[in-house]
Amino acid sequence: MLTWAIAAALSCTPPQIEPAATVGVAELISMRDISGLSLSPDETRAVFQVQQSDVERDDYRSAWCLVDFATGGIRELSDGGTIAMPVLAGLGRRTGMWMTLQPRWTSDGRAVAMLVRRDGRTALQTCELRRMRCRLFVSSGDVEDLVWSGDGRGILFTSTPSDAERAAARSDEGDLGYRFDDRFDVFHALFPLRGFETNREVRYIDVHAGRERTANAQEIERFQTHRRSPISTTMGAGRSATLVASAPVTRPASLSGRDVRDFIRLGRDGAVWTEPTSPDAAGSAPPLTLFASHEGDDLRCRAPECEGYIVELAARNETSVLFIRREGWGLSRHGLYLWDIDTNTVRSLLVTDDVIRVCAPRRMDAICLHEGPTRPRRIVSVDYASGAVRTLVDANPALPEAAFAPARKLEWRSPRGDELFGYYLTPPDARGPHPLIVVQYRATGFLRGGVGDEYPIQAFVRAGFAVLALERPDPLALRAVVRDGDEIDQREWEGLSERRRTLAALTSGIDRMVEMGIADRARVGVTGLSDGAETAVFGLIHCACIAAAAISSGVHDPMSYYLTSDRQREAMRLHGRGPDDSQFWDDVSLSRNAARIEAPILAQVADREALFMLQAQRTFSDQGKPFDLFLFPDGYHVKWRPRHRLAIYQRSLRWFEFWLLQRESEDAAFGDEYARWRAWRAHLAESDAPRQIAQPGLDTQ
Repeated sequence: MLTWAIAAALSCTPPQIEPAATVGVAELISMRDISGLSLSPDETRAVFQVQQSDVERDDYRSAWCLVDFATGGIRELSDGGTIAMPVLAGLGRRTGMWMTLQPRWTSDGRAVAMLVRRDGRTALQTCELRRMRCRLFVSSGDVEDLVWSGDGRGILFTSTPSDAERAAARSDEGDLGYRFDDRFDVFHALFPLRGFETNREVRYIDVHAGRERTANAQEIERFQTHRRSPISTTMGAGRSATLVASAPVTRPASLSGRDVRDFIRLGRDGAVWTEPTSPDAAGSAPPLTLFASHEGDDLRCRAPECEGYIVELAARNETSVLFIRREGWGLSRHGLYLWDIDTNTVRSLLVTDDVIRVCAPRRMDAICLHEGPTRPRRIVSVDYASGAVRTLVDANPALPEAAFAPARKLEWRSPRGDELFGYYLTPPDARGPHPLIVVQYRATGFLRGGVGDEYPIQAFVRAGFAVLALERPDPLALRAVVRDGDEIDQREWEGLSERRRTLAALTSGIDRMVEMGIADRARVGVTGLSDGAETAVFGLIHCACIAAAAISSGVHDPMSYYLTSDRQREAMRLHGRGPDDSQFWDDVSLSRNAARIEAPILAQVADREALFMLQAQRTFSDQGKPFDLFLFPDGYHVKWRPRHRLAIYQRSLRWFEFWLLQRESEDAAFGDEYARWRAWRAHLAESDAPRQIAQPGLDTQ
């Protein structure tokens, strides 16, 4: 079905308002995000999406925008729809992250196609740039990927079942009763999640006539050779990710038999690709080396910059390639390089502690997304000659860097030998030591609220807390040699090696903050979602270094074994995590350790993950221990509704103010909560088992 796309509801140019003096909850929740950057074939323009939460409507607004680099002018193409959260293949559920597929241009640059989420469906939209007119094509399912036809008159696409189609399929089966099998994740829903995916038929739509049909064999071949498997560039702990075009699905025949990890075509017959640097390190994420097909031969880049953790490739022309590499201490830096294939030399353009991704090369510079600890995401150019970075699009001009509390980088080595890093922030006009809040588990990019964006770093600092934004150490050595995900998972759980690794990072980071005179060891709060929540819980059990905790997702308790799928339970039994493996549960279970944990715990979780919390919450409640559990309806692993996000921001701040600063807000909305918290505090004051403060050098081996 063809409809005309409506005008943008969110302006591409920010309103002209006075710059903020400081940044708090209100500024963080209303911040504008940029995603989906895509450069035109003639390199003079780019399309991008701007996104913003709308607390009043409890929804999101977005717009597709066009920037002209010659004039600096920005124009609205169309309304961008609401938040797009694709159902993850194989899992049958969403994460809550906003995922934006990079728009696709026609070869002549006269039109561009993108995806728009509207009325419960993800639809295909095309925009003719000469007339600045967009058309929306609504298919039966949710469009997931697209390729322009060779003549630019049509689009080839695939789709997945829409929410309505999934619900209808479940309803038909539900009339006869669901067979309880491995399609269920009971913690998420009491109906099957998987099994409703259909074969992804390639369809063709004529963008002028609006007619849709099944693609023919030649069109299917074009789709397979030009389609690019999207990879997510989350840029640290950001909520909004660009699904940037990676390698086409079908590789050139010349690369058959090679362990190719990423590649791009270079001209008609050439290619540039990465493969493991060493055959002995060919795991899921090994160090890589750049190669190219050049004048009929395979050429290996010999520059040292061409080896390591290469995360992005883009062709500048037929003889030079732009690439990005993670590097430095703990892979905390991003390097942008240009490889001249003719001379087999590499020029370093920029090496920075900031994050720079989704780069598109032009003749004299590259257009990229860029963000830093106190710089929200923006579109920049990086000059090849000087490495100078120039802002082209700033979505948040009313939030200058001076409004943010400064973030200082901290590097150290854990007792286990890991290279660790993070950023610390301190309250203005105050001398330490301060109460400390640790925000996990990524510290690259803009420091907003940690993974999941639930813990407002700048608001914490303005309230009088020191903050350590902590980067989790990844098991790089393991991933370099092991490719199978199940085996990696098994090895990470053996001896709880990964939990001990992340706990060592947490405790040694706290030690550093105390040694520098910044943090008060007796007043440490720890936060976390997902892996961050697991680290916080493991710390509550094993280190006694946490005075108060706030977690955002489910925890490991014996009950959780029964809430997972058949396949997951089989793996758990095989690897020592079955219901009768007492030692494992004694090490990771909150409920089994409730009697000796004195730190108050705030849990704010999605309703779809609430069952994971019940055994712990019930046990703490039965023992009169402070465990405040809040459930957010229609939530996913990452909470997505603006009102929920605002409430989590505010409650997290009030929670730590109460327990670490002995301070209460005058906001009447928190009155009942304060009464409950006071009662718990009084109970703890009467306890015979005061909390022991962890000392430096805690054994986390």
